[in-house]
Amino acid sequence: MILENNHIKKYRQKPLMSDQNNLNNIGPAQAEQPKLTNQPDLDIEQQRAAMKRYAELDFSCQHSANLPPLLKQLNIALAFTSYQAGRLMLVRSDGEQLNVNFKNFPRPMGLAATEQGITLGTFTEVLLFQREDSLLPKMKEPLVPIEQDITAPRIKPKEQAAEKQTPNVQADVADIEPVQLSAEQQARRDKELARRKAYFDELYAPVDAKTDACFISRSAHFTGMINIHDIAWGKEGLWAVNSSFSCLCTLEPDYSFVPRWKPSFISQLVPEDRCHLNGMALKDGVPAYVTTFSQYDFAGAWRQHNDDKNTGTLMDVQRNEVVLQGLMMPHSPRYYRGKVYFCNSGEGQLCCYDPATAHMQVLAELPGFTRGMDFYGPLLFVGLSKVRQSDVTRQAPLADKYTETYSGIWVWNLDTNSEVGWLSFTGNVDQIYDVAVLPGCSYPELLEPEHPRLRNHFCFPELQSLDT
Repeated sequence: MILENNHIKKYRQKPLMSDQNNLNNIGPAQAEQPKLTNQPDLDIEQQRAAMKRYAELDFSCQHSANLPPLLKQLNIALAFTSYQAGRLMLVRSDGEQLNVNFKNFPRPMGLAATEQGITLGTFTEVLLFQREDSLLPKMKEPLVPIEQDITAPRIKPKEQAAEKQTPNVQADVADIEPVQLSAEQQARRDKELARRKAYFDELYAPVDAKTDACFISRSAHFTGMINIHDIAWGKEGLWAVNSSFSCLCTLEPDYSFVPRWKPSFISQLVPEDRCHLNGMALKDGVPAYVTTFSQYDFAGAWRQHNDDKNTGTLMDVQRNEVVLQGLMMPHSPRYYRGKVYFCNSGEGQLCCYDPATAHMQVLAELPGFTRGMDFYGPLLFVGLSKVRQSDVTRQAPLADKYTETYSGIWVWNLDTNSEVGWLSFTGNVDQIYDVAVLPGCSYPELLEPEHPRLRNHFCFPELQSLDT
């Protein structure tokens, strides 16, 4: 079934459940101030409007009533990335309410989730978060201040440490307080103090008692800004789409990356993002299919050819051949149940390609820029983003189909070819890149590299023998 263009009206008529009072840190949150750029397609007024819109991030969202019990019954949670919001987000459920938990990362992009952990591609790093549920009892207790932590080296006399057992935000700020503050400055100062106190209180507080899985920072690999997109674990380790160099690569400690494959029409490995290679599907642990925006072979060409709209491709990696062309900004190919599912993003389509017959089918047309995909049994989870003004000067046809587009996650049943449920952001989280299912848990927690709990939350095996 292909949904009609009145699909957007269908969502407005559904009963909504607001997460405004249920989400961690829901509502406006401080973000880095956007900067004016030299993008040729955005005039100064448009850029100023964007600065105003994203000066504070609003994480408000709504969802279909069946989504919380569905996730709980399946014992899964969802993770997704938003490079625009600078967040990795965990969608958790206790069976009655959803909780969306946000973690800050610079330009989070590709996600890979297994039973052992979560892997995340960011601006210049690839980060591994190992699943360590043995830490849950410790995480459900308050974190002791570093002055009382026996594992931390003492840098002050014990008597002084006893006087300062928790972060003293007031004292820290008082050291740099201006001599005299206006009423407006005082209000801003008080607001910042309250924000910082709430931040530290949350870091040191026990995690939610419902937490049933822990993902802790374990390792990082520095790639440099390769414009990483899709990532996936295969037989030879982690594979990544290196959009800057128009290639697929693996990672080794001695190099930023190891190039392993490039499209036949790319003549050399240079950081010029020539065709915008972005999506990757593995089959039996090896790369099988990729998506590109074009077949151009010069610097940033896919951005410049405004009149050539439907230049996207789906490629067979092993044959290094184009199997589908004429696509509009395709993303997120995934090999599942003998077929290749992918997003024809510029059209808002969810598509399926059958390698046996070379036939392509549009499964659904959705009111958003489709991108990011994962599966659990017959269920397909796909990300939606709002149509955006960007440095991609060609307008997505999706903008002509709907008066309003959405960002969030839609759930699709492959067996019945029908919609199951949805999560939609109503604030200004507009862009979603990747989506991953976290199996075997419904209320996970993730400890990012800067979290203070990493100083004394240890994971190690029994004492090993010196014999090799």
